[in-house]
Amino acid sequence: MLRKKTNGVAKSSRAGSLLSSLAAKTLDRRQFLTTSGVAVGGLAALSLSSGRVEAAAPTTGGGEVVVKKSVCTHCSVGCTVEAEVQNGTWIGQEPGWDSPFNLGAHCAKGASVREHAHGERRLKSPMKMVNGQWQKISWDTAINEIGDKMLEIREQSGPDSVYWLGSAKFNNEQAYLFRKFAAYWGTNNVDHQARICHSTTVAGVANTWGYGAMTNSYNDIHNSKAIFIIGGNPAEAHPVSLLHVLKAKEENNAPLIVCDPRFTRTAAHADEFVRFRPGSDVALVWGILWHIFENGWEDKEFIRTRVWGMDEIREEVKRWNPEEVERVTGAPGAQLERVARTLVNNRPGTVIWCMGGTQHTNGN
Repeated sequence: MLRKKTNGVAKSSRAGSLLSSLAAKTLDRRQFLTTSGVAVGGLAALSLSSGRVEAAAPTTGGGEVVVKKSVCTHCSVGCTVEAEVQNGTWIGQEPGWDSPFNLGAHCAKGASVREHAHGERRLKSPMKMVNGQWQKISWDTAINEIGDKMLEIREQSGPDSVYWLGSAKFNNEQAYLFRKFAAYWGTNNVDHQARICHSTTVAGVANTWGYGAMTNSYNDIHNSKAIFIIGGNPAEAHPVSLLHVLKAKEENNAPLIVCDPRFTRTAAHADEFVRFRPGSDVALVWGILWHIFENGWEDKEFIRTRVWGMDEIREEVKRWNPEEVERVTGAPGAQLERVARTLVNNRPGTVIWCMGGTQHTNGN
């Protein structure tokens, strides 16, 4: 798995040439039927001759292949990777089967992480757009041109005219140096790409729960009897977390509820899919809470001992009866009652919210 076989450039096959030549002709119906028979016969002949696919030989030299356990560096999950190293070169990899995080699987990003260093398409020198074409330039030329232009901008418009944007791909040391770089430049106009996703959680969730991120772990998902996902599509955006959702769904027979304006790949796994209008997440949640309060399904002891401000929530929720919620969100009241009943009858549950909600301006 995930082992590079060849450095060669793909060449067109004889089958492809045959089909291309046929496609280039203008045919009437009779000619199409005649030539189709020729094409099928030709493809069959190719399959019985040297046109078949052959295994490519590894390009690496001899030497013992050593397996080294490592951690995928692409994101912060910490998936285990079994790296295969030969003569000091990382030639292949397998996911760690004993890992409690990735459970013996890779996401697409983790599977390709080795290509960051060894991929044929890796950029190995600076490129500059000249007359609509990318041209290779030297490192000295690139550094001098960028540096000269930045100094010119600072001289003309001041240091605050440059926006310094960091990245979640930085480690701690890189983030520290990036911040220092901006300070030496003469500005505090420096930010991070998480501004669009995490700043809202800090403002909203940290003030509510005391922690500006998800408060449930993978183990909480494993122990869940019901799973509610809103504003997230882990099947595509976070496949590793979906493994844990499906594990709970299978082992605990936990119903999976997915709320999303689109029928996503995550929704395809759901027992209940709630489609609602984009931007109406809060109204949808109020609509579910309306049924919970109306039927007395809330955990009264938990609210009494651990929750502050629920009376204000009740007053707000009273305005969001099923008719009003359906008018705003498009989600039928009967379906939201079914969702509320499912969550109440399958405790403990887990609520998973993602950037589909936090990137809206109407709160999270």
